[in-house]
Amino acid sequence: MPASTKAPRNETDVAFDAEVGQRIRDHRKAAGMTQSDLARAAGVTFQQVQKYERGTNRVAASRLSSIAAAVGVPPSELLGEEPADGPRPTPDQRRLLALYDQASPEQRKIALSFLESVAAKAA
Repeated sequence: MPASTKAPRNETDVAFDAEVGQRIRDHRKAAGMTQSDLARAAGVTFQQVQKYERGTNRVAASRLSSIAAAVGVPPSELLGEEPADGPRPTPDQRRLLALYDQASPEQRKIALSFLESVAAKAA
């Protein structure tokens, strides 16, 4: 039986992977997605999403990019880097954007019209 060629993970790596996993979970939930939804969007199984979120498995850069696109944030957000410009969108704003992206063009027009009327009444 061949010896494993993988280097053991040190505590810093384990902690970082867990932090990335927590950010994936937070953004997935903010986008209103289940683990199965994210798995389909990212091209993995929901079990793999569970492992990423727990920090059990390290996320490859290409997969991190797919996950970030699915939850509507830049990959740097999942890595914990501060955005270069402007404030971060709130979880509600990210959820609205995710829902908007899922809507048909006609549904988008209806939603925008509704929000414009709500904003006009609030002013």
